[in-house]
Amino acid sequence: MRVRAVRGREVVLPRGLGIAALAAALVMGGLVTARLGLGDVRLTLAEGHATLNGPGVSGTFQADDGLTALVPGEIPWTDGSGTVHQGGRPACLWDRDPSDGMNRSTGARVQAGYRWVETPAGTSYPLVMWLRCP
Repeated sequence: MRVRAVRGREVVLPRGLGIAALAAALVMGGLVTARLGLGDVRLTLAEGHATLNGPGVSGTFQADDGLTALVPGEIPWTDGSGTVHQGGRPACLWDRDPSDGMNRSTGARVQAGYRWVETPAGTSYPLVMWLRCP
């Protein structure tokens, strides 16, 4: 392999060294890509009280530290036994009223994972992405 230097001198590298340098660059690139965690979003965890406004509609989360965040009507959540549920209404936020069989939003003390979402207009707001029921 020949490389022309800036001052016009030619530098000759052994072929094996060029192949080794290329292999090392590929391995390092793969390691960096694997460690980046593309697509992963870290959530901020907080404890507080959550309620839903009705079946399939959004609600609110009020953190102990004062933060208020939007809770989507369908959200991934973990129940008290540690089972993860993908979507649906968290069971701890609803009770079935025995008098009429209707679900009522009671709310509950929960742990919530939220993140700040930025709008195209440049404003942002906290959005709950996951809940843990007691």
